[in-house]
Amino acid sequence: MKPDIKGLQHDHIDGSRAVLGVIEDLYRLAGKDFPFPTKEGWLAFFRNPQEDIVARFDTITGVMQGPEALEMVAYAYGRERAAEGYAYVEGKFAPQFHRRGGLTMPQVVAAIHRGLKRAENDFGIRILPVIAIGRETDAATGVEIARIALEYDGEAALDLACDEANNPPEKHLAAFKLTQDTRVKRDCHAGEWVTKEPAATYRQRLLKNIRTAVHELRCDGVGHAMPLADDLELMSYMAGSGIRVTGCPLSNLYSGLIADVGELHIDTLLDNDVIYTLNPDDDLFMPPMSEVIAACDAAYNFTPGQRKKLEENVWRGAFARDAAALWSAKK
Repeated sequence: MKPDIKGLQHDHIDGSRAVLGVIEDLYRLAGKDFPFPTKEGWLAFFRNPQEDIVARFDTITGVMQGPEALEMVAYAYGRERAAEGYAYVEGKFAPQFHRRGGLTMPQVVAAIHRGLKRAENDFGIRILPVIAIGRETDAATGVEIARIALEYDGEAALDLACDEANNPPEKHLAAFKLTQDTRVKRDCHAGEWVTKEPAATYRQRLLKNIRTAVHELRCDGVGHAMPLADDLELMSYMAGSGIRVTGCPLSNLYSGLIADVGELHIDTLLDNDVIYTLNPDDDLFMPPMSEVIAACDAAYNFTPGQRKKLEENVWRGAFARDAAALWSAKK
């Protein structure tokens, strides 16, 4: 029996399957011709790893530059995840990528907020927005995004996403320090992506970024954290501190960062009480959650106790303060 997972904690809105249902509407709203003969043709392009990732995402973010478009995608995201049976999701987005039409970053966040709130009201799903810093930006912009998270009308989290290899976590330390000892939860993509060479230090460099995220940025969660099981001391610290790990095993496999999901040692993390969760990452072009669960269960042959932890960790690690009540209602 596979884990029955009712929540997602590592889920990018602009990379979610929800976009597929509204992509042509986004182009009409932007007054642009859809640049592919069919949605299927666009999806084939988007899912082709040989195509430049920036060019692929530009077919989406390029038409997410106005308030109506942003609200449309946010609403579609909530509708899609509710239809898939999720009770709780944390939707990530980076406001810096939606300013080409003249919007300020607070206006971007406000538009997405409206869409997410309408979806919550219409579909009965709890959505916590995760406002991400695309780490390629300068430190000052990162600080601006952190201030937006602090001023958000409701609960929100701050994340650090995108190019980890060239932009380690400490680059945006000032932004994260702003949110320490506040109501804003902190997440960070770390231990996912560094240069492969020199190979002898590859895993240690991944671990260094996890340590920086945990000890300097004082994150409440780490995304990916692929080599965490290598460091028993760090693993124990994160388990004891309740710092969650939002794993994306098939994203790591799809991206060529691992050769097998067994390399992640998910069973070891669970047995050591790390709050580890399974997530799709970007299921518009990566495998959907059903395949994530099936592949991991096949690789690890999870015990009943491990399956239970994967189900309950969604709620144990959730950033929303009302997650415990949602968990009780589910049970």
